[in-house]
Amino acid sequence: MIGIIDCNNFYASCERNFDPSINGLPVVVFSNNDGAIIARSEEAKALGITMAIPIFEVKKLMQKHNIIGYSSNYTLYGDMSARIKSIIRDFFHDVEDYSIDESFVSCKGFKYRDLFTYVKDARDKISHWSGVPVSIGIGATKTLAKVANRIAKKKYRDVGVYIIDTEEKRLDALRNTDVTDVWGVGHRIGKRLNSVGVFNAYDLSMVDEDWAKRQFSVVLQRTVYELQGLSCIPLELVQPAKQNIASQKSFGIYQTEFEPISEALANYTARVAEKLRKQKFVAGGLTVWLGTNNFSKTDAQYFPEISTVCDVPTDYTPYLIKRAVEGLKAIYRKGYLYKRVGVMLTDLRNNTDGTQNLFLADTRNKEIEIIKKVDRINRLNGRDTVRSAQQGFAREWKMKQEHLSPKYTTRLQDIITIK
Repeated sequence: MIGIIDCNNFYASCERNFDPSINGLPVVVFSNNDGAIIARSEEAKALGITMAIPIFEVKKLMQKHNIIGYSSNYTLYGDMSARIKSIIRDFFHDVEDYSIDESFVSCKGFKYRDLFTYVKDARDKISHWSGVPVSIGIGATKTLAKVANRIAKKKYRDVGVYIIDTEEKRLDALRNTDVTDVWGVGHRIGKRLNSVGVFNAYDLSMVDEDWAKRQFSVVLQRTVYELQGLSCIPLELVQPAKQNIASQKSFGIYQTEFEPISEALANYTARVAEKLRKQKFVAGGLTVWLGTNNFSKTDAQYFPEISTVCDVPTDYTPYLIKRAVEGLKAIYRKGYLYKRVGVMLTDLRNNTDGTQNLFLADTRNKEIEIIKKVDRINRLNGRDTVRSAQQGFAREWKMKQEHLSPKYTTRLQDIITIK
């Protein structure tokens, strides 16, 4: 049996965790630049707030019902996610970290235990210890576990656990799950399936597996098998190595000049370089891109992109920033209202890679010592205590975050004081 542990309304629950005064009130979390809604409490959902709806469309509704909104605080959410996943590992040995708020777990080894009692106890303790409510669905496959989790949230929210452990439960669950709500299907494929008479998960489980592969893909074929109770999507206990690491954010206000855009790019490059080192990789190349507002019907549009190769694979921030800014210079053009800039590190390799360049001196050992010291200083004293001059200080390009909550768990001055 496989389970999935899913945090309920994760971003909104994280905000509530540190501000009990908003418990029971409608809460929403905004996307980058406070543009749209990406998370909602149950109270906000009940008022008709839908996912990804632009803020300006619900501004009056938010004022009318005193809906509380927060800017995305990804530092807080990421740290809370790590804490929750650590607690999960206290109860389950084999865990796949599927997303920031979801983890698949193996339920093997419960032959002499009552599975429901154990999982219910785990669910209650994970929720209590972390302060974030979770729901757990159990099934014979990952896809059935997802279906069970949906039922746990919709029908048994107070209990927080649902287990599909009989054929009767499987058939009932599939008949009451719309095909568009099946993991991996979605609305586009769902519409195509509706056109051939497949409306719910049970209908999908009864189609010919080879037909699903021919008409759609091997992915849908696996989904059919999984709905039938045949596991063919195993747990990924070891996360596959990333092929690239990227960072892109929208500017708080449109940018037209090269300097603030290059400053933003230098900061994004510094962030992906930090991630690169944490994962013990080096990058053999990078890609830089610019973009105007593709939703504007009046502004001139421009979406250039450029890729380059590093002289040697590296994780050294100053060098990566230098190459990124060089790429930006090649694609930047005056006369446009730029909305975003992004960078992606490519050709990732293990940091033990010893590739050298015949025409360049070997400075790798020196760079390693420098960047280790920089990382340590920044870890002890705060991010960017030591930074590249190209990262600047003005940050006119910074995202709009007018409703950002404190970084309760990662910044000393934001830690709650009990008086």
